[in-house]
Amino acid sequence: MSDTRVTRRQILKLAGLGAAGGVLAACAPAQPAPTAAPAQTQGSAPAPQAGVAYEQGEMKILLCCSGQDEIDLRAKWNAQFEQKYPGVKVIQEVPPPGTGYFEKLQTLIAAGTPPDLFDMWEGYVQPYAANGALLDLEPFIAGDPKIKRDDIVPAAIEAGSWQDKIHAMLIGFMPGPVSLYYNPDHFTKAGVDIPSPDWKWDDVLNAAKQLTVDADGDGNPEQWGFSYGNWFVNHLYTVWSNGGDWFTPDSSKSTLTDPRTVEALQYWADLVTKHKVAPGSSAMQVLQSNEEAFKAGTLSMYLGNYWNVGEFKNINTFEWKAVLTPKANNGNRVWYMHTACWSISPPSKVKNAAWEYIREFVLDSVIESLVPYIPSLRSMIDRFFDVPLHKELGYEPLRTLVTKPDVIRIPGAGEKFDKIQGMIQAEIDLVMNGQKTALEAMQAATPLVDAELARK
Repeated sequence: MSDTRVTRRQILKLAGLGAAGGVLAACAPAQPAPTAAPAQTQGSAPAPQAGVAYEQGEMKILLCCSGQDEIDLRAKWNAQFEQKYPGVKVIQEVPPPGTGYFEKLQTLIAAGTPPDLFDMWEGYVQPYAANGALLDLEPFIAGDPKIKRDDIVPAAIEAGSWQDKIHAMLIGFMPGPVSLYYNPDHFTKAGVDIPSPDWKWDDVLNAAKQLTVDADGDGNPEQWGFSYGNWFVNHLYTVWSNGGDWFTPDSSKSTLTDPRTVEALQYWADLVTKHKVAPGSSAMQVLQSNEEAFKAGTLSMYLGNYWNVGEFKNINTFEWKAVLTPKANNGNRVWYMHTACWSISPPSKVKNAAWEYIREFVLDSVIESLVPYIPSLRSMIDRFFDVPLHKELGYEPLRTLVTKPDVIRIPGAGEKFDKIQGMIQAEIDLVMNGQKTALEAMQAATPLVDAELARK
């Protein structure tokens, strides 16, 4: 795999830094639910027939948060698409830094000038589809000679569907946080067994205690045993793995005070405040970031994501290793689902051309050299798992995600999630700083979250 420069997930991750790592300040601020597209209702496209010509003309594409490497790669691919489909002119737009992607998209939808084709995210598909902003893709899939519905993996269907119909075609998906990165030299020196994919949270804690080095006893270790990003992806992984959740299944009420939710949040906060094996916010200011601390050799273990591979590939002072994320102490492991997917706007005048673009893009896996998503098609799965680096990273067990979507999830609350996760994160920050217990923080967040969930 090539260097994973700046992806949209990395931009989200790096948007803010807090105790024990990055606090997500979302790429897009919370936005109201999208209004239905005025020109045509969703799902009104006729099923494309074999031999029916694609439309010609401009096809406007809106992307989110792509780094320059990805933008350049997509532009090159767009030119190749135009050659293959004469008469189609691809106009690709990426909002400038600091612009909220969903704010931009919502503005275009409300003005009646939505892009023909655009990025969708996990958790946004359902509310946008419900409000008529996403075209039903089932007719296109049913009439396509190259993509069959039964070839789409269950997790990809679930993440991209509303009312049992696909409204977003996944390019691919990836669990987060996917890996426990570690410095083998630290383990050898301390005489600690190296991590395995069967490790549980207590195994991480016990190793971190032995790996943390505070030679002068001043409370500022020269070497930290462990660290992780303080943002919603990691928090949901811990809560879900422990059997808890942030919301009821229908996202009507919060479940923040569920004992399993509280227990998970307190466990990971205790690594910072009680056991002092993970750096808090003040220490992180000195370390700059988890990634920099790991690269500098002052951090033994880091709970990270797939994009970290690109950041760590140039480390030349030690040979880092990685295993899958540890399981909860109950033996369960449930990941957050990062997705990359396409949706078509109902009023688009180039629907068939847009589907041709999606189909060609998905089958070509054009961005897999930059972002290692697990393909959404069963027939392409081996392309991911046969990559030598992915084998070395221990990704092979992720094949189960193809047939067991229950161990990878998307968050609830739809388009309200950004605002709600900010409310919850503000309270979690106080837990990470030792100012509140997890129970106190979740009790404080509950009425705010419930009020937002009830808002029409």
